Amino acid sequence: MRYTVSTIAGVTMAVMMLLGYSYQAGTQETGPKLAYINSAQIIENTPGSIEAQATFEREMATWQTEVQVLADSLQQLLTQYEQQQVLLSPEKREERQQEILVKRQEYNRRVEGLQTAAQTRQAELVQPIYDKISAVLADIRDEQNYAMIFDVAAGALIAADTTLDITSQVIDRLAVAAQAANPN
Repeated sequence: MRYTVSTIAGVTMAVMMLLGYSYQAGTQETGPKLAYINSAQIIENTPGSIEAQATFEREMATWQTEVQVLADSLQQLLTQYEQQQVLLSPEKREERQQEILVKRQEYNRRVEGLQTAAQTRQAELVQPIYDKISAVLADIRDEQNYAMIFDVAAGALIAADTTLDITSQVIDRLAVAAQAANPN
């Protein structure tokens, strides 16, 4: 297949448009406007995040206590069995092994249930914070015409010009929004 200059120019223009570049009369203007944030720093400084973390840790402490009680009970059962197994009849030994198996299964089910509950609860607590951050990022991206905003905390950004860092701008807007929501 033969490619003509107009075909190549058309493909190039389509690719450049997909990448956010503008194409005018054979010359290329500046590329897309980029910025980056540090989401860990933003989350740490977002109003309500410390309270959400404290609530989660408080609730987790209760669940961890429950898991520890179950683990201790299972360990006690195992220890008793190990100490008494040589004295037990084959039937009693089988009965105790079955009892341990049932207790271990109960423990595993409860731990899995608590892990699921913890993940759900953490999502409930942090989702409103993530929603606020996402809204502020979308507003900034729209207002300042950013093609992309990267997250340095995600580890994908190796090096960047610090003037492209809009983390403090996001934090400031979140603080203003929190003050507007709670004028006390």
